[in-house]
Amino acid sequence: MYTGATSHVLMDAGLEGSLRAMAEMGWEGGELALTHLREIAGADDPDAAADEVGALIEELGLRVPQVHLEVAAMGSLDDAQREADLAMVERHIKLCRRMGLEVGVLHPVGGMPATLAEYRRVGQVRIESFARMAEFGAQHGFSIAIENTMDTRGDEMSALGRRLFGAIIPELHEVIDAVGADNFGICLDTGHTNVQGISMAEAVRQCGDRLIATHIDDNHGVKDEHIEPFRGTIDWESGVAALREIGYEGIFNLEISPARGQPMDAQVHWLEGVLATTQWLLGR
Repeated sequence: MYTGATSHVLMDAGLEGSLRAMAEMGWEGGELALTHLREIAGADDPDAAADEVGALIEELGLRVPQVHLEVAAMGSLDDAQREADLAMVERHIKLCRRMGLEVGVLHPVGGMPATLAEYRRVGQVRIESFARMAEFGAQHGFSIAIENTMDTRGDEMSALGRRLFGAIIPELHEVIDAVGADNFGICLDTGHTNVQGISMAEAVRQCGDRLIATHIDDNHGVKDEHIEPFRGTIDWESGVAALREIGYEGIFNLEISPARGQPMDAQVHWLEGVLATTQWLLGR
């Protein structure tokens, strides 16, 4: 495993400033944040912007294998919205490949179906959407990672109550089995599993060899806080041991909230401390 962080971790520095600061500190890699992907896609010349970012990553010697793709309407029964979202993701995948990125993280969203019949229709549409993304990805040497969610804590109710699809790992395997693509795996979000009441170690074991991306963050088991390891209630040492047990050798990517609004020197010192803790943890 190697250390990484999502590129928004120093949001106030911009993408280039963030990546340069991370490289200087000793981070080995990271994930391209959705906010930065949107900036690249929205540039006057997206291809040129993507080429510049790819060259920067190469110059800095960073390993940036993954990107957080749009929260697309994978299970939406609104055909027009779903088609627009999937077409946008396809455009973004092409840009990601220009940057040398290899894995895109997608959420298994599908709303809160009001009836069991609607729930089943959403499930089929979700499978079809992921199958399309996996096929498109395969054509471009790109993999798709489906991210675990967590059950809602708000007032939203579906036919299954406050129950969001993908909050348990076996549901992710169901989608992957149905699609049957070699370039389709799992992104484990440790914060989501903690809110769900599943230990990190058990979640890792449930992912097994389908784990191809990570969102590493902590919380206190109540809400999705996106704080750094050891500030919440996750048992990190057993979780990392489980990653080694399943033979995971990819990025240990911290998806934590940036310290925005503070002096940049303070933000940099904070991130240096996070790196030191992460290196200590992976060195155990």
